[in-house]
Amino acid sequence: MVEEYINSVIDGSRTAGKYEILAVKRHLKDLKRSKKGEFDFVFSEEKARLAISFFSLLHHFKGEWAGQQFKLEGWQEFIVWCIFGWVDKKGYRRFNYADIVVARKNGKTTLAAGIALYMMVLDGESGAEIYSAAMDMAQAKICWEAAREIARKSPAIASYLQFYQYSIIMESSASSFKPLSRDSKNKDGLNPHCAICDERHAWVTNDLLDVIKSGLGARRQPLVFSITTAGFNMDAPYFKDLRVMQDILKGIKEQDNWFIILYQPDKGDDWKDEKTWIKANPNYGVSVLKSYFANELQDALNKGGTTEVNFKTKNLNMWVDAPDVWIPDELVSKNNFEFYLKELDGQECYAGLDLASHKDINALALYFPKVKTCPVKFLFFVPEIKILDNEDKADYRVWREQGWLVATPGDVIDIDIMSEIIMKELRKYNVKNLSFDPYKAYHGLIQALENGGMSDILDEYTQNIANMSEPSKEIDRMIRKQELNFLENPVIRWMFRNVTMYQDANENIRPDKRRSSGKIDGVVSLINAVGGYISLNAEKKEIYKEHTLRVVSLKK
Repeated sequence: MVEEYINSVIDGSRTAGKYEILAVKRHLKDLKRSKKGEFDFVFSEEKARLAISFFSLLHHFKGEWAGQQFKLEGWQEFIVWCIFGWVDKKGYRRFNYADIVVARKNGKTTLAAGIALYMMVLDGESGAEIYSAAMDMAQAKICWEAAREIARKSPAIASYLQFYQYSIIMESSASSFKPLSRDSKNKDGLNPHCAICDERHAWVTNDLLDVIKSGLGARRQPLVFSITTAGFNMDAPYFKDLRVMQDILKGIKEQDNWFIILYQPDKGDDWKDEKTWIKANPNYGVSVLKSYFANELQDALNKGGTTEVNFKTKNLNMWVDAPDVWIPDELVSKNNFEFYLKELDGQECYAGLDLASHKDINALALYFPKVKTCPVKFLFFVPEIKILDNEDKADYRVWREQGWLVATPGDVIDIDIMSEIIMKELRKYNVKNLSFDPYKAYHGLIQALENGGMSDILDEYTQNIANMSEPSKEIDRMIRKQELNFLENPVIRWMFRNVTMYQDANENIRPDKRRSSGKIDGVVSLINAVGGYISLNAEKKEIYKEHTLRVVSLKK
C-alpha cells in the first residue's frame, strides 16, 4: 500500500500539495543516493515492515471503528515506513525528529498514539521513557489517553502492560508512558526515548521542547514526534520552524535527522475547491467525510468572519490571522516587490513618525507615492535593553543583525543617535513633510530635528479618529490592490499582524493600541505619513477656483 501511495503522489493520481510531493521525492532521492553509496544511511524494509505490522495488533476504541483492527492508510504507512525504515550503518534510526502538519479529523492523534506504543513495546529500548507533551495537561492527556484505551482494547499487547491513573507501565523492560505539560514538575530529570509533541502551533514558547531535547543525549535512537494543525499566531515559534521545514523539503537547507511532511494547500489555491480540501486532508473520504466538509464550507460562506477563519485554519490547515486582525498577513505579504533603494534618492517623500517612550520601539515611515510600486521604507529604533529582555517575544536580535532595526546602547533610546540617523536619512530625499503626533512632542526628538534645520517639514498630525480614519482606509485599499511595496521588511509585516482597529458608529477607524496583540508603531507611522500626503495633496474645492461665475435665469 505504501508503494501505491508513493506512486500516486509522483504520477499525480493523488491530488497532493507541493510539500507533500517534496517529502515523497526526498525519500526517493535518498534511496538513489543510498544505493549509489553516496549517503550515510540505508533503508531497511525489514524494520519498516515490522513497524507497520505492529499497527495491525492495535484496535480502535471509539466511533464506528471501535473494536476493529487498525488499518493504516497509504499516507500513514508512508510516515511510519520512512521514520522506522531509514537507519544508519549501525542500524540505528536516522530520524530523531518527525513533524506531521495536517488538518484536523485526519487521525493524527491515533497515529501518534500507535507510534508511542510501538516505541515502548517493540523498539527494544530498556527503561524507555515515553511522553505525550503539550502546553497544558488537558491537551497532553489527549494522546496519552487515546494510547491507553487503544492498548486496553488490543489483546496482543494489553497483557504486557499495567495501567495507572497517569501512567502506562511495561515492567518487563522498565518502560513507562506518561503525559507531560509545561507545568509538570521535575522536568529536568527527563530521559525521553520518545516524545509526542501535540498541537505544536499552540506552544507559545519552545521551553518544553528544549527540555525534551536536552534529555535525548543518553538515547541511541530517540524520536520527537510532533503533530499539529495550523494556527492563528504567526509569531508562535512553530510558524518560524515551519519556514525551516519548507526550506529542508525544497533542498535549500539540510537536516538528515528530521522527517517532515506538510499536508496543506498551495499558494493561490481556491479554498472553496474540493481539490484544495484533498491536499490538506489525506484522509478525505475516510475519516474526513465529504458531507461534513460540504456542510462546514457552507457554514463558513454564510457566516464569514470567525467561522471562515476557523474553517481555513482547522479544516484546510492554512495559517490565517485571527479574525480581529485588521489586514490578513496573506495580503500584506503580497505587497513586496524587487526594488533598488538607490532609486529612491532625491524622490518625493512623505514621512511619518510614531514616538513611543524612550524605553520602547520608535518608528519612522518614508512613503514614496510618486515612485513605481509606491515603496515604503521604515526605520525602527529600540534601546539595547529591549533586545536583551525581549518581553515582546519578537525577533529583535535577528532584525538588528539583518539591518532592519537600530539598537542604541543602554536602557533608553539615545536621542542624539536616533536624530542623527533620521536627519541623515531625510536629507537623501525630497521630503515634503514629516507628520508626528504633537502629544508626543515631549519626546526630545522633535526639538533635535528643529535644531537640525528640519522645521520646514515638521507637521503636527494629531492621532484622533478623524485624522487616522481616511489614511487607514487608504492603506487598506492599497494593500488589497497590491499598490504598496514594503521592501521585504519583516518588522512591519510582524506589526501588521498585531493591529486591531477601533471603529465608531460612523465607521471611522483607527488603530487600537490597547487591544492590539503586540507592537504596531510602524503601522501608525505609515498612517501618519499617508495622512500627511493626503492633507497636502487634497484637491481645493473652493467654488471660484473650480468653476466660472454662473448666471441662473428665472424666466420660464
